[in-house]
Amino acid sequence: MKKLLFLFCLSFAVVATHAQQNITVHFLYGSVPAKGQLKTEKKVFGGKKGGHVTIEAGDSIFGFQPKGTCHMIGMKKNANGYFKAEQKTYWTKDTVSKKYTSVVIPVTAEQYAHVKNTFDQYLQKSPYDYAFLGMRCAAASYDVLEDIGVVKKRSRVGKWLSFFYPQLLRRKMIKLAEKNEYALVKHEGRKTRNWEME
Repeated sequence: MKKLLFLFCLSFAVVATHAQQNITVHFLYGSVPAKGQLKTEKKVFGGKKGGHVTIEAGDSIFGFQPKGTCHMIGMKKNANGYFKAEQKTYWTKDTVSKKYTSVVIPVTAEQYAHVKNTFDQYLQKSPYDYAFLGMRCAAASYDVLEDIGVVKKRSRVGKWLSFFYPQLLRRKMIKLAEKNEYALVKHEGRKTRNWEME
């Protein structure tokens, strides 16, 4: 009986350790005010090639952004990039009228724990600067996904060149989602803005 109980507990521990969790990559689309809407809609950074990329883990959404003015070239001294955590409830309210696509990625318990640990560290200190010719939200998100083996490895320069703006990473992740049968969630934005297409 003791042997049977031990095997049951061991099996449960193995299953729990390897149980799947999800992380979600959110892509907010770039946009410009629709015709006749300049009085009610603001211009935003990047216009149609703008937008933002964040990663959801648990009940928080993590994203990389500049503190103050964006540097032209990445700097080691006076780095102004930082990772921000936002509660999912606030993110949901903030994006209710925005266009976005979300890619839901199943990960192992180990991968999930690694992502959480990475963000805990990055919230304390960013590993890089935020710069026009350097790491920004898309490249930083790729960096995290690369670290857990979801995407292939690239050099840091390769990341920011390949994913210079969010649309480039979004297209790659949508293809990856279709190939691996990840869930895709699409949300249409308000009609008072012209949103970028895929």
